[in-house]
Amino acid sequence: MSDAITALANKRILVVGLGKTGLSCARFLHKQGIEVAVADSRDNPPGLEVLQQELPDIAVFVGSFNLEVFERAEVLIVSPGVSVNELQIQAAASRGAEIIGDIELFARLAEAPILAITGSNGKSTVTTLLGEMARMSGFNVEVGGNLGTPVLDLLEQPVPDFYVLELSSFQLETTSSLNAKVSTLLNISEDHMDRYNGLAEYIQAKTRIFNGDG
Repeated sequence: MSDAITALANKRILVVGLGKTGLSCARFLHKQGIEVAVADSRDNPPGLEVLQQELPDIAVFVGSFNLEVFERAEVLIVSPGVSVNELQIQAAASRGAEIIGDIELFARLAEAPILAITGSNGKSTVTTLLGEMARMSGFNVEVGGNLGTPVLDLLEQPVPDFYVLELSSFQLETTSSLNAKVSTLLNISEDHMDRYNGLAEYIQAKTRIFNGDG
């Protein structure tokens, strides 16, 4: 068991937001033998039926976020569709709970270099193209993130030569140790202004892709 998984093993973990990413997180942690609960503010979020069928023992809280559920959590794994500015998440952070996303957990576990791509436009095209170029050059590469396969699902495959990840600003908000070997920010234009307090805050989220010494 890796150090990153060991560090989570005895903590109360809450996956916030279901859907594709939340389901991937719940599955992954369950496979590691880690107890986890899931919360979603929607009454019938995507992936709920699948989760209940596959992992019936996992506690699931749907509907408006329950503050009591968040108060019990020591680690919150927040899906990119959920703003970290949610009152319950901020309250958890203020009392010392760790707030991360699936990209951060992946970064702690990945055993191959990461090539990371973000930008307001064109990131899916560039990510796909880079993956295809790498394969045609004879490299074993796994592609995912905001595009296609959730990153934790990539860990189910043999360790590749490197990972190519498309990363959104939402994913980067909760990522602190990516340390990508290569990073690129393709462009910036006003986007997701319903989530950010202006362009500067959006840019700040995007430029987190450069954290590290790659």
